[in-house]
Amino acid sequence: MSEPSAGLSAEAPPNAPAADGSERGAVGDITTYNPHLGNRLGIADAPAATGAAIDGRRVLVEFADGHERTYAAQWLRHCCWCDECGNPADGIRFTTVASFPSDIAPASAHTCDGDLVLSWPDGHRSFYGGDWLAANAYDDDARNRRAAWQPTTWRAELADDFPTVDWDEASDGGSGQLRAYRLLRDYGIVRIDNLGTDPACTGQLADLVGPIHETTVYGRIYDVRAEPVAKLGAKTGMAQAPHIDDAFYYSPPGIDIFHCLVNTDVGGMSTYVDGFSIAESLRADEPDAFEALTTLPVTHIRRHPGEINLRSRSPVIRLDEFGRPSGIRYFDRALGPPDVPPDDVDRLYDAIRAFSDRMRSPEFTATIRVEPGQGVLIDNHRVMHGRTAFDPASGRHIRLCHVPRDEFHGRLRELSLRLDPWSHDQYLPQGS
Repeated sequence: MSEPSAGLSAEAPPNAPAADGSERGAVGDITTYNPHLGNRLGIADAPAATGAAIDGRRVLVEFADGHERTYAAQWLRHCCWCDECGNPADGIRFTTVASFPSDIAPASAHTCDGDLVLSWPDGHRSFYGGDWLAANAYDDDARNRRAAWQPTTWRAELADDFPTVDWDEASDGGSGQLRAYRLLRDYGIVRIDNLGTDPACTGQLADLVGPIHETTVYGRIYDVRAEPVAKLGAKTGMAQAPHIDDAFYYSPPGIDIFHCLVNTDVGGMSTYVDGFSIAESLRADEPDAFEALTTLPVTHIRRHPGEINLRSRSPVIRLDEFGRPSGIRYFDRALGPPDVPPDDVDRLYDAIRAFSDRMRSPEFTATIRVEPGQGVLIDNHRVMHGRTAFDPASGRHIRLCHVPRDEFHGRLRELSLRLDPWSHDQYLPQGS
């Protein structure tokens, strides 16, 4: 918890008039939903801050575990989350980057009860818990820790040891749920057993990872079963090559929620392909194709005349700041005419063909039969899904809905902060 400052800071005038002409108070005068935590995370085994010294526009901090870390003064001033400066977690924030000069430096620095305590020239005081300072440090060790997560890539062998969690475990609100979350994070896919065949269970499975995202194309929850007049290929018995759902949206659906109510014994097998595995294979074996797929945009389209006309342009493989795959966007049946410079048309087609050949290859395809009462959660920005053909009269019935990846990652971080706090802030791929 933070001590009150010695006085109101000239850098962050909390008593400036509000838009309606009234006076606003400090953050502590505002009733918020979020409890005020200040610069603390509540990590029990975190190292305490044991010593501090000012070095120009830097503050040197010693920790009980032997680490010494350096923090820029303006970074510390900007990141003061006391009840006067406000907290970006709830957006009630008065101190921003524009509130102080770049040459700001604290007037004094010391540690007290494991906290770093800074006094600023205007009289403002800031308190930083050792856990918050260690978790948010930006030295090489800290940044490498946050960047340490790697996906578990896979090929056809996944079918022999499919990541699976029982519904009762996945929905326990604790370690079982964290295990389900981590399997989905690491493999991009997880099967949920013993969910049941009540249609209401579809929404319950979605609620496990986030709120359902409604779209014009699918509505809120989509019943995938063969119909005499099919608006989409999904509502036929035809085979579906592995694909990303709705690649024609600027922001494709994040997590696919599949819930099997009825399946057939003949055909209707589910096929899954790890797009990250294909990307790394291309990087190693066909670097020219990899370069084209990470730099040249492809066009995906979907049009329902008189209703909606969707179009996106984006590379098939999106890379993050480290050059690692961050997202895949590929739906072969929705590819529109390529719109690239003339000299790039042929090499883009060649690269797409190289990607598609792997995507359709038995080497990369994990094939399983999803049984009634099972659910499957899929990272739609990584894992492509498809199916083999089936008899439209078989009654095969899968329910489908979507949850944003942001919501899933957000719930994963919050649960990790409670159960395994030093992993909660790892960098995760932000998608295609």
